[in-house]
Amino acid sequence: MRIVFQIVVILCVLIGFGAAKLSYEDQLNKDMVENQLIQPSLKQGTNLQLGQTGAAVALGGLRSLVAAMWNLRAFIHFEKLDWIKLEESYGVITTLQPQTTHYWDTGAWHLHTNASVHYNEDRNLSPLRRKALRKLYIDKGSALLEEGVRQNPENWKLHISLARLWSDRFKLPDLQRAVTHYDNSLATQTMPGYKRKQYKRFRFYSLARIPARKKEALNDGTELFLSTSDNHLPNLICCLFALQNAAELPEKIPIPDKDLFPDDKTQYTWLTNYWKNRHISYPMDGVLDKRRELAIKLGIPTPDQ
Repeated sequence: MRIVFQIVVILCVLIGFGAAKLSYEDQLNKDMVENQLIQPSLKQGTNLQLGQTGAAVALGGLRSLVAAMWNLRAFIHFEKLDWIKLEESYGVITTLQPQTTHYWDTGAWHLHTNASVHYNEDRNLSPLRRKALRKLYIDKGSALLEEGVRQNPENWKLHISLARLWSDRFKLPDLQRAVTHYDNSLATQTMPGYKRKQYKRFRFYSLARIPARKKEALNDGTELFLSTSDNHLPNLICCLFALQNAAELPEKIPIPDKDLFPDDKTQYTWLTNYWKNRHISYPMDGVLDKRRELAIKLGIPTPDQ
């Protein structure tokens, strides 16, 4: 009985040690993946897609090589307009190299731009079917980028790709989503300082196109203009001018026109060019009236629109 008891004790010790070791190694593996010291494990089913040789190479430490080969294969699917196989290919590629921005970006671009345009222009499909497939592949492109962000939360470029997608007026813009993605990108610690200024402006342009957020856009635009002369750009200034003239906004001391614009002639030119973009849904409050006022002052024909 004593021997049996000793064996049981030894087995319990070994099992406990093994469980503790497994837990430690699992946490260590997660930490190393998060710090990009090692690649994450392949998703279940990826080996079947890679085939025996590809799986052996990938597991042998040449995942970047296999991903590059699959990227070439994906390009062939693109040439053949085989969007289903292309999507499957980038599923494998991003599993092999989840920390490579290029693969997430390129795969998403093929889906939300190339595939969506292809289906939208396919006259063999009914208008309803074309519309549905266009939206489907824009959503697929977004979903791929969102998975990339989930796996790489500090990758500011992937956040920006989502912001660009949902602010693109040639797709199916969702400006609320775009602003959220700009916020997420600006919240990362990896975005370079020189890029931060640029994307704050892009965020402002999306925000200004949301009628319900004009007050917030006015505050942000004012802050951008006052913060640095790098933001004294024609589009930003004209947008700020229109926001200041929005009747529904609470009274606020506006920045005078003489501080916004270099001179009357420049103001007329900038506002005229800005007016041409009214189909983009930028605020246009007071723009037409100001152009007419300036035209009279400058002695040029008064614009009808």
